[in-house]
Amino acid sequence: MTVDTEGKLWVACFDAGKVVRLDPETGKVIRTVKFTCEKITSCCFGGDDFTDLYVTSSKYLMTPAELEATPLAGSVFKVTGLGVRGRKANMFSG
Repeated sequence: MTVDTEGKLWVACFDAGKVVRLDPETGKVIRTVKFTCEKITSCCFGGDDFTDLYVTSSKYLMTPAELEATPLAGSVFKVTGLGVRGRKANMFSG
């Protein structure tokens, strides 16, 4: 999951093939981005201005038939044109 500059959550939905943008105050889904594979694992903003959403997926434990049906499983996707900007990651030192 990641957070945009408007304070909204972007959550990767494993076995659902999507990332949803949620309003943390109301719990309502504001936006859904769907993918051609089901096992969406993570998402984060990146790029020069943090307007690109990078989304990872998995093909772990998929059967040969499932892999044939969803050949992009295991890919990293770049989503552009969302109209929002992500936040730079916080750096911690211990």
